Amino acid sequence: MNFFKKNSHWLLLTIFLVIVGFFFFYLHSESKQNELEARLLKLENQHNRSIDKLTSSIDKFAGLVAGMRSYMNMSTELPSTENFQNFVKNQYSDLKLDDSIVVSYVNTSHVFMQSFTRNTIDPVNLVGQSVKDFRTKEKMKNLDELMTHDALSMFPPLNLLEGWVGLPMNFRVHRKGVTVGYVAPIISFKAILDDIYKEDLDNEFVFRFITEEGFDFDREIAHNNTTVYTTKSDTEYYKNYDIDTSQFLYTTKNFYGFDLTIGTAYKFPLEENTAYSSLLFLWYFTISLLAIIITWQVNRFKKLNVMLYSNNMLLLQNKEEISDKNNELQKLNITQTKFFSIIGHDIKQPLNGIEGLLSLLKYEKIDDPDLAEIIRSLEKSTNNTTNLLNNLLRWARSQTGDIQYVPTSLNLSVILEEVIETAHSQAKEKQITIIYEPQLELRYIGDRDMLSTIFRNLISNAIKFTNLGGTIEIETQKVGNTIEITVNDSGIGMSAEEVDSLFKLDTQITTVGTSGETGTGLGLILCHMFVKNHDGHILVNSEPEVGTQFTIVLPNEL
Repeated sequence: MNFFKKNSHWLLLTIFLVIVGFFFFYLHSESKQNELEARLLKLENQHNRSIDKLTSSIDKFAGLVAGMRSYMNMSTELPSTENFQNFVKNQYSDLKLDDSIVVSYVNTSHVFMQSFTRNTIDPVNLVGQSVKDFRTKEKMKNLDELMTHDALSMFPPLNLLEGWVGLPMNFRVHRKGVTVGYVAPIISFKAILDDIYKEDLDNEFVFRFITEEGFDFDREIAHNNTTVYTTKSDTEYYKNYDIDTSQFLYTTKNFYGFDLTIGTAYKFPLEENTAYSSLLFLWYFTISLLAIIITWQVNRFKKLNVMLYSNNMLLLQNKEEISDKNNELQKLNITQTKFFSIIGHDIKQPLNGIEGLLSLLKYEKIDDPDLAEIIRSLEKSTNNTTNLLNNLLRWARSQTGDIQYVPTSLNLSVILEEVIETAHSQAKEKQITIIYEPQLELRYIGDRDMLSTIFRNLISNAIKFTNLGGTIEIETQKVGNTIEITVNDSGIGMSAEEVDSLFKLDTQITTVGTSGETGTGLGLILCHMFVKNHDGHILVNSEPEVGTQFTIVLPNEL
């Protein structure tokens, strides 16, 4: 409730802006909707007028063809080409059409007997040729069907040899009860369609004409995958415009047995009334800006005071928290120091004493074999515990920064020999042979204690996981700008999963040695950390039941 009270002016401003915004949005949407409705109504009117014009033109052509049918069927004698041409010319003139027409008379065998235009007889030398040379089997079936009835039949528009696209409307010649063929009058489709384009006074619309087979055609070309005999193109063909076919308003109408689809669409999309939209936006922006400025000025000083008070309180709180954290950290450091002191002295010292006593007992003559075995077992457990404790202490010290990297000039061969010497007793118990041929001079700049720890842990691990009587080979070599130290054992090896987890503290997998030795896995993690301190890395290659090879790669800086 307090929040709403403090920010009531902003809430009122928001409500005001939302209401004004909805009002302007309503005005904009209403205007756009009115434009769309008016545009659609205009499209429908133009489409209906186009259909009427197309119907009128086709009916006019059908009247001309019906006259031809009466002339051919009712004449005393079958009219000659010249007489038929004169009849068509006179009838065509009465229609006041100036465009092309071609008429062909074909016998029942589908051979051209007559062919003429208004002014030329046999213009493309069709007389004597067969229609079968130009039409598919499906079209020939339609022509055979034509000769079974007296009705006029319209066929799809086609590309003519005369160089224009025509609309055929055929009829059979049936004289004295005998069918003697059929006549195919074909008028230029441009004559049929021109009235539709003339109707579009503002040149806003584009038209699409589709046959019942699904092929487009225009005033110049039938796009039905047949040969085109003209180089002309219809500049008003709808594909010349970027119009989606779904934008057309379509109507399909049957003309003398043939379905013809006409579509009408706008050439260009509706252009938004940017002036009106801009004016609405400007008004909304001006009103909103004025309201925001007034509200902001009223709230400005109050908000600044609240922010300053909050920041001061936050600084004070952070100061107190930092002080508390420092006190806690000091206590933890003191506790940690005491803890490591206890581990390093109070726990490790007794272990060293036990280890020394067991070492003395090992050389005493003990008649009881069970007691001798117990002493050997205790010595092994004590040594393992001491090693584990040493690794734990080193790792803990490394995490707290107590172990510092102190590089000096040293001989790696000497350090290796010292570590191998201390490991001989452990290897001797398992009858393991350590093979190492030292190089006389293997100078390197590094931390002696860290390197000793690395070598000691790797060799100890190799002994731990090598079976009785096995071998461990240690090699050193210079490779380019690096020094490589390899510890290769013939032990139990590791799986790929175990290799991947060797240097990850959160997924460490501990494996018991071949003689029951145990460990925490911290030894290898220490090796990994100390090698990284020397800007080096460790390579591991292992195979179960074959052995493991650790290779330490150090930069040779000398």
